[in-house]
Amino acid sequence: LGRPRPRPMPAPTLGRPRPRRTHAHTPPVFEPLSRLLTSQGDTAMSGNQARSACDVSGNDVIVGVISSSFGCDPFGVIIDTENGELSSGVLVLDDDCDSNPNDEGRAMSQIVFDIAPGADIAFHPGLQGQAAFAEGIIELAEDADASVIVDDVIHFSEPMFADGIIAMAVNRASDEFGVSYFSSSGNLGTDSYQGQFNPIGIQFPDDPGTTVIVHAFDNNDDTRQSIVIGPGTTTIVLQWDEPYLSAGALTGSESDLDIIVYYDGIFVLASDEENLGGDPIEVLAIENTLDTPLEIEIEIELFEGSPPNLMKYVLFGDSSEIIEHDTNSPTSYGHFNTDGTIAVGAAYWRDTPAFGTSPAIHRDFSSLCGTPILFDPMGGRLKEPRILMQPSVVGPDGVTTSVDGFDIFDGTSAAAPHVAGVAALILECNPGLTPGQVRKILETTAMDMDDQTTPDFDDGFDFTTGYGYIDAVGAVSMSLGRDKNEKNIML
Repeated sequence: LGRPRPRPMPAPTLGRPRPRRTHAHTPPVFEPLSRLLTSQGDTAMSGNQARSACDVSGNDVIVGVISSSFGCDPFGVIIDTENGELSSGVLVLDDDCDSNPNDEGRAMSQIVFDIAPGADIAFHPGLQGQAAFAEGIIELAEDADASVIVDDVIHFSEPMFADGIIAMAVNRASDEFGVSYFSSSGNLGTDSYQGQFNPIGIQFPDDPGTTVIVHAFDNNDDTRQSIVIGPGTTTIVLQWDEPYLSAGALTGSESDLDIIVYYDGIFVLASDEENLGGDPIEVLAIENTLDTPLEIEIEIELFEGSPPNLMKYVLFGDSSEIIEHDTNSPTSYGHFNTDGTIAVGAAYWRDTPAFGTSPAIHRDFSSLCGTPILFDPMGGRLKEPRILMQPSVVGPDGVTTSVDGFDIFDGTSAAAPHVAGVAALILECNPGLTPGQVRKILETTAMDMDDQTTPDFDDGFDFTTGYGYIDAVGAVSMSLGRDKNEKNIML
């Protein structure tokens, strides 16, 4: 078509939260005779009562942590150990001080240590590509003997509609090695468009004699959609319902879609991944160099091949949102959305029953789950879409750590290690529990919450808060075959 199409490099991301509810954060909790800082989430989950319920601290349990990096600030690691923020024996299988050396993995490890101070911790980075991530999961399960693993990393190009190689590794760790695997559900709210591809022919702007096929966003043949991108980088991840060659499908995509970007009606840039025979994935990064949000338009073009049926994109970026033809669709995908994962949403620690708010209130950036799985591992289309019951539960966030940049640790990245720490307590109480039983205990004892984006109270499970806010005391008690009122129950 003679248009410039710079090819973006699909980059991994941790999906930073975008808090839309302001709170006055309280000072750190000081315990001068032990550690200097303790996560407020421990109190928000009644962690001390949970540990006392079974006289446990996570002994003989190894928790694997996967994130950006752990010890790129070696002085920080030494100080954390001396101050009792971490145990002295963290096993670092590998580290990554090139991709994003912010030591978020150390902040997550501090949270695990606060909840389960007797557990051993092992670390592996997650930003070195999908294959390395998948290998890291198996190394933590097999070499480090972790029975609990928690991560907070999503790679843009993980498949939305099938299990990719990371999801397969999660399921193998769960099925073969008995790992209870936890992931943050994501911090993207409902910033996703999802719908049937509605093909319509339009005249190519630079060549009136050429017709191109694009998606019409509504019945009025509107082929462009307005979105707002915040300062910095916004990334659009577009996928559609074709097999994923990288995930083991026998054949790849039969469609090639592109994302076209316009500003003030003028073409700016486009994605150009060659999809035919490969993966149905386009990733386009857009840089806003201004200090204020910018309104742009996007167009989805069928560059080559046959039109797909379902298409979906997720918007990654601070202060970025869809402002036209918004479907408010699920934003959690990839290995966050697979059978072996226990996905965790977020609630600010002050907005929980322990601090007078009942039911707990979920963070409005906590990702909506429910992305459908459409293909089996060989790329065959399922007879019916599989909708997994994710997230599983909600944990606390907005807590204090000693890691620079995470002095106030917001998002599902902070919530997930809290729940993983509770799993370590459960497994010390009852080491014979399977990952499925650990999940059932957490879900059965969770305190129901409301998805505040819906008009009525959502009794039971919903795709934002799962089965509710974690009840650490109830979960640990149930692992012993009793409820928290000391009554015997059947596991």
